[in-house]
Amino acid sequence: MEFGSRAWIAAVVDALNAQPGLSGALSGLGRDLAVVVEPSPGFPRPLAVWGRQDGGRIAEWRLLHDDDEILELTPAYVVRAPYRLWRELLQGGDPVKAALSGRLSVRGDLEALVRQARHRPVVDAALAAVPTEFPDERGGPR
Repeated sequence: MEFGSRAWIAAVVDALNAQPGLSGALSGLGRDLAVVVEPSPGFPRPLAVWGRQDGGRIAEWRLLHDDDEILELTPAYVVRAPYRLWRELLQGGDPVKAALSGRLSVRGDLEALVRQARHRPVVDAALAAVPTEFPDERGGPR
């Protein structure tokens, strides 16, 4: 599935919700999150996704038409990075190191996110369950 497509996002959400450790991973975090993928070579369009947790699972998500919608939603967290960094993180890069170095922009309680980093295997297992095709690895976006 193509990274950032509606089908890919739905599959990631389903895979996360199937993880038995998700409730612990979400514990102590804010109610909602927005993720922004900024354009970079191989991924010329921005991408913004919002999600809301409830009861230890992702209860709702939306693909946003543009990241200006984030201002209206006022999520507890906004995590923003160029596509190339997201690809690196999805391929095993360290998100805590990226956030602390400023490569990954986090608006919200970074300390709470860092505390929850021990739950990374929950996210890694979900991502491993979803086949991901990166646009720049197949010659560009459709």
